[in-house]
Amino acid sequence: MKIFENILTDLLKYYLGLDDVSLEKHLNEKALATKERVETINDLQVKIYPNDHNPPHFHVISKNRDIDAKFTIENCELISGNMSSKNLKKIEAFYKGMKGKMVLETIWKKYHGNND
Repeated sequence: MKIFENILTDLLKYYLGLDDVSLEKHLNEKALATKERVETINDLQVKIYPNDHNPPHFHVISKNRDIDAKFTIENCELISGNMSSKNLKKIEAFYKGMKGKMVLETIWKKYHGNND
């Protein structure tokens, strides 16, 4: 459990610090929305682009741009790009975390509607 908490420190601090009302407000009001960046995990940025194409997916980009990958929101399947198994585990831990998938789905629907 300690390893899990270390990997998700930023995520846990942010999302667990929000009550349900604040989280809902944050995700639904454009002025409070996360725009493109959903989360940063170490040097990996998790992003959803407002004008992106289907299927619903998110991007993972490293600060130095060595990693540029796409994952499905439905099941966190790698669509394109490459990354180490260590970084894959970080993304999977974020996705499977308390609110990871829910936040990704909510932000995608905010920008793209309920159409998949």
